[in-house]
Parts: sequence; C-alpha cells; structure tokens
Amino acid sequence: MKPKTPKKILVVKLADLGDALLITPALRALRETFPQAKIEVLTTNGGPVLENSPYLDRVIYFNKYLFDQPREALKPKNLFQAARFLFGLTLARYDTLIFFHHFTTRWGTLKYGALALATLAPVRLGLDNGRGWFLNRRVVDRGFESSSEREYWLELVQALGAKLPEDIRPSINLSIANRNKADQLYNTLPGSGPVVAIHPGGGNYSLARRWLPGKFAEVADALVQQQGARVVLVGGADEVKLGQQVIDLMHCPEYVTNLAGQTGIGEVSAFIARCALFIGNDAGLMHLATAVGTPIVAIFGPTNRRAWGPYGETKAEGGGSIVVQAELDLACRPCLYRGKELGWRNGCAARPCLTEIRAEQVIEAAKKVLSNE
Repeated sequence: MKPKTPKKILVVKLADLGDALLITPALRALRETFPQAKIEVLTTNGGPVLENSPYLDRVIYFNKYLFDQPREALKPKNLFQAARFLFGLTLARYDTLIFFHHFTTRWGTLKYGALALATLAPVRLGLDNGRGWFLNRRVVDRGFESSSEREYWLELVQALGAKLPEDIRPSINLSIANRNKADQLYNTLPGSGPVVAIHPGGGNYSLARRWLPGKFAEVADALVQQQGARVVLVGGADEVKLGQQVIDLMHCPEYVTNLAGQTGIGEVSAFIARCALFIGNDAGLMHLATAVGTPIVAIFGPTNRRAWGPYGETKAEGGGSIVVQAELDLACRPCLYRGKELGWRNGCAARPCLTEIRAEQVIEAAKKVLSNE
C-alpha cells in the first residue's frame, strides 16, 4: 500500500542552538515535499533560531531540563506539568511524529517513549539503535562516526518520502530589523581591514569544548598585526567576562570590540554574515556562521567532528571552512558522542585533544581562508 501523505507532523528536537539549526535542511525537505502539511517543532532553547522559518507553522517550547534527572522529574509539580503537556499533544492529533534524536540513555529513551505514545500518532519515525521500542518506522543508527547529524536527519525524512532539497546548508531567517542592527554595529567598527568574528565560548552543556582564552588572544593579536583585521568577540550574556578575559590577555586590545551579550540570535547572525571570517569552538554560533555563509575556522577538541563539523568543510559542500584539531594521534578522540553512546561530557582531566592545539595552527588556517586559498 502507498504510504499516506502526512497532514500534521510533529518534529521533536529538544536541543540548543546548534543542534536546532542542523535540522533545518530536513525541515526544508518536508516543506518542499509536503507543502500542504502542518509542520510543528517541539524544542527547548534552540527554538529562537527556528522562529519565522518558512518551513514551519509553529515552534512549541518545552522545558526538558526539569526532567533530566528522575528525582526531579518525579516531583508532583513536575509530574503534573508533564501530564498536562502530554495531554495537549494527544489533543493535537498529529498523524506523523519524527524524532531527530539518538537514543543514548535509558532514562532519555523512556521519556521519548512516553511522548511518542501520548501523541497517538500512527507514524512514529526515528533512528533505530535497539532502544527505540516505540518507533514503527526506522532508519538504522550507525553511530556518531558514520554520518553527520545533518545527513541523519535528511535520511529520516527521506524514509517518510521527502525528496532532498537542492540546498542542504543549515539556514536561519533574518528580519530587516536584524540586518539593520547588524549594519549599525558593523559601521561603528574602527579601521577598514577585514572583520573577523571570534567566539571563545561554547555553551554550558560542556565547557570541555572551550579552547584556552590565552590562545584566542594570540590568534586575535596575530590577525590584527599581520592582516590588519578588525576583531569582534561574540557570544551570549554569560560569555561577556570570557570575552573581556581574551581582551585583557592581548597585546593589541585597542583593535578589538567585545559584542558578547549585546545581540540577540538574529542580530548576531546578521552581523556574522557581514564578517570575512568566523573563528570559534564547536558550538551553536559556529553553526550560525554556516547558516549565513561565512567561512569558518572551527576548533574541535573532545567532541565529534564527523557528527558536528561545519557545513562547507569539504569540497563537495562548497569548501571555505577549516576544522583545526590537535596534531596528535589520539585513540580516545572523540570522547564525547562516540559510537552509539553519550561518552564523556567533560572529557578527561588533561584534555590534550584541546590544550595541544597550537595558536599557530588557527592563525595559518585563518590566513588561508582570508586569502581564499
């Protein structure tokens, strides 16, 4: 029998900024293949990058962090909140449910199972690694080293009958107000050299992804002195002090602007779009730079480059971005999201995969991108 065309789809991606961006190519495929379907995304902190997307009808927010630990989840107040939310999903009458997730823990899988059963959706699609007992449509989960996250999510929607879009780059919809604010910030920068955005942060999920502030300072100094660059530090409100720490460690701080905490998601995206280069850790802003088409020098330590490397790293994807890693033969790398397991969230104590990345590696990669080699 020919599969029924989905009419109301719920996409589940309970994730932060970067991971939410990585589902946008799959959302584009769904919208282009099923233009009449109502498509909604259930998410958490990553929701703002999906707002106003032409591929969606609605973004639904849910505070999953209240339920990360069984002890917290089973508190009467939280149980009542979860039950009320799940009942709302039942009333919504979705015919198709898609999980853009790997089921890496038993507790997490149990929660996704409860969500799946509550929707009563006839089609429940996701990655199969032996834990997804609540799925009735499956794509084999081959592990984090097998495919990028973008590729996995495209495989899922293909299993539903969606056709691959011509453009599989992550995307964000920027408003005129976002662009105007970015123009104002850009036009106040002193000098006339190339503008380089640097993100020394990396979100709060794993601080082990953050390269050392002193090394970012070395890179910024070199770009100012050797390339005449105008360096702008970007990040969230919780990274203002980190940006100032980088500036305090520099020899040429007068040529650096700290915009951390001064822009929203749309504004910083529009600003990065105007930059000649983005340099940063494996984090959400790196994927934002990808979405707006800015070349990237990405710094990867304990996390999985194959799964989360920036779009454009390979020639097949258009090139223009470079991943920098420690020049060491480390059998333990990556240690976060390895195989089909979560791995070590904070890495090992020494973290040579990150601390042994030399500033010269990043400087040379930045020069290469700036010179279009």
